Amino acid sequence: MVASRGERGCLNCCLTTSMGERVTISYVEDWRTEDDLKRQLRSDRFTALAELLESASGRATIEFTLPDGNRGIDYAGQVRQTLEL
Repeated sequence: MVASRGERGCLNCCLTTSMGERVTISYVEDWRTEDDLKRQLRSDRFTALAELLESASGRATIEFTLPDGNRGIDYAGQVRQTLEL
């Protein structure tokens, strides 16, 4: 979160937890523009986060709320793929 808050275009980020039958951790970042978000998805920081989620004991849900609707992890894959072309 500290790294996110220092990035250009970051409006807000927060972490919440919920304790019940299962522990739920929610992490949310708000970006000024979609281009700001895309820059983050191409960053080493996002790569590290994705690796962390892959090693989690439970299935992680990733959602991107965009002007044209919600997208899943496929959106991050598409954004990162355009970097490789």
